[in-house]
Amino acid sequence: MKNNMLKSISSKFVLTLTLIFGMALATKAELIRMVIKEDLASCTGVGPMTCMQVKYKNSKSWEFFYSQISGFNYKPGYRYVLLVDRTKRTNVPADASAYEYKLKKVVKKVKMKVNTTTAWDFVLKHKWKLIQMNGVTQTASPVYMTFDGEKKRVGGKSGCNSFFGGYNKSDNQLSFKQMAGTMMACSPELNKLEHEFLTAIGDKTFKYDVADQTLNLYQGNKLVLMFGMAPLK
Repeated sequence: MKNNMLKSISSKFVLTLTLIFGMALATKAELIRMVIKEDLASCTGVGPMTCMQVKYKNSKSWEFFYSQISGFNYKPGYRYVLLVDRTKRTNVPADASAYEYKLKKVVKKVKMKVNTTTAWDFVLKHKWKLIQMNGVTQTASPVYMTFDGEKKRVGGKSGCNSFFGGYNKSDNQLSFKQMAGTMMACSPELNKLEHEFLTAIGDKTFKYDVADQTLNLYQGNKLVLMFGMAPLK
């Protein structure tokens, strides 16, 4: 009887140690090397936001970093090489990062030349084809628009018709004004698409961002229109 009790206590003790050891392994921090780019970029997480751009050991291009690094004081204009403790989180909320990051060491901090190219300069260089409107994906949509930065004009196709007008841009706000268009007869499907698009965009003010080669227009926190980048011809 006494031996059985000792064996039971011993088994429970070993199991407890195993669980504690397993939890320690699961939460052990991983030391990683990160390169932080000298400028921030517009990105979209739960909503529009600004992200650091990072490269890891095997990265071929810059990636958006949607989290924060505890203890790291980022200053635009400097490129950083960091050693960071990355710990996998448990019970992660749906809108949170799966990892926690803590600065271990700043290996290098180099002042870079200021890049004067803005997200809006990128917008001006391309044609923007409609790929989503009011939450509905637009497959092979004929709708597109382009911007003339010097004349502050916008134009493109609203369906089978052309549209044109003016725009104002300040910070991350984009306003359309004096919108008009041609009046060719269209199929019922294109008439419906054209009406919805012109209603959505006409003489409205949006918050905008550029992320993953898309131009996104918001009213409040609602994404109203999303355009995909296409070559400007």
